[in-house]
Amino acid sequence: MERLMGKRGSAHFEMVIGFVFFIGFVFFLFMTLNPWANSSLPNSAVMGLRDSLRSNTSITLFNIFVEADYVGSDDCFYINLSDELYAYDVGGKGTLVTLLGGDDVESELQSSSVKLNLEKGGSGDDFFKVAISSEFDSDSVAPCEELIDFELGGVVETEVFSYSGLNDTRNRYYSDYIELKRNLRVPDVFDFAIVIEGLPELIMERNVPDGVDVLAKEYVVKVLKNDSSVSNERVSFRIW
Repeated sequence: MERLMGKRGSAHFEMVIGFVFFIGFVFFLFMTLNPWANSSLPNSAVMGLRDSLRSNTSITLFNIFVEADYVGSDDCFYINLSDELYAYDVGGKGTLVTLLGGDDVESELQSSSVKLNLEKGGSGDDFFKVAISSEFDSDSVAPCEELIDFELGGVVETEVFSYSGLNDTRNRYYSDYIELKRNLRVPDVFDFAIVIEGLPELIMERNVPDGVDVLAKEYVVKVLKNDSSVSNERVSFRIW
């Protein structure tokens, strides 16, 4: 009987020692790996914030070079782009046209017929840089004579972030933060900030409570302004 009791006591002791080692190992893993810091939820929230901002503010920019030697008597002319732009969605978009020397040219895109009205350039100004985007407001050009003989360069299509769209988002960040969070699909348990380093006027940032960890990821995006300039901007998306 004493031998049986001894075996039971030894087995009980081994179970206690094994349990202590197990708890110690688990604690070591938690301290070393820090599963909360590596949780996929905050990472997914950051990537979701980036994707939501893109879907809300990204637009398409079309760039085309046009060679058009108009010698008529009107102050303007138009070219029909339906054959060249049939595969592109240019409805509701404006234009910004400049000569190769940099001077602006009055222009208007009639989306329904894909006619581009252009102000007549000066002598020798036959090359036009045409940018088409919803970021631009078209001018109002009077009906003009059609120019049949013109040459187009290839159409370059680029996805960009709209400066005005980012500015609208920035205004909503400070005026209607909760609704903007829902619109950008940021989970209720998180707060967020969007910091565009090269465009401080578009920064969306709020105070972070002391002791709270911030998860941040940076991406480089193209931002289009209404003067047709495109800049590469480093954007930090932050979640806490």
